[in-house]
Amino acid sequence: MSAEDLTGKRFGRWVVLSRADDHVTAKGYHHVMWNCRCDCGTIKSVRGKSLVSGISQSCGCLRHEQLHDRFVKHGGFGTRLYAVWNSMRQRCNNKHSRAYHNYGGRGITICPEWDDYDSFRSWAISVGYDEDAERGKFTLDRIDVNGNYCPDNCRFVDMRTQTDNRRMSIVVEHDGEVHPLTVWAEILGKHYTTLWKKYKNGENIFDS
Repeated sequence: MSAEDLTGKRFGRWVVLSRADDHVTAKGYHHVMWNCRCDCGTIKSVRGKSLVSGISQSCGCLRHEQLHDRFVKHGGFGTRLYAVWNSMRQRCNNKHSRAYHNYGGRGITICPEWDDYDSFRSWAISVGYDEDAERGKFTLDRIDVNGNYCPDNCRFVDMRTQTDNRRMSIVVEHDGEVHPLTVWAEILGKHYTTLWKKYKNGENIFDS
């Protein structure tokens, strides 16, 4: 199959050495292949279309270096706060995340400025985030549970406060007082599970 001679040409970090054997798919499609050397020394056969279109620019070392530079830039990779930021992005942007249906799947988004970790970290520090605090003391919480992730709608709270603020929290009124079921369990000195079962069965949770 005829093809433009790419020998000697550079595509990103690839330098084309010579024509390779065509790759034939199970359906009989022919892909013109070229033997290439990456700047890092790796030699590999690459599809001509991938070279010309820019899809393939290296053996993969370029991508790794870009990720490394990104992490080094903000110095946060591996920290608890970075994990908080990344988890937030996964919930809202990754359709394969188990939590996506409760966040991105129902329209919860992240403000553009928080696409950058440095910006998110600056906000977190400004509102008192403590990397060394006891785990569960600084969890990212949306004030309006139906609102988006942005500075005006977020805060750091302990795990208990966040639990009470969840979309599915059960709120019960009794004698003019309104509390989540978790708080009533504490007030009444009973286990939350016991009250939850009574509530689910339509029973009065305040009966002995």
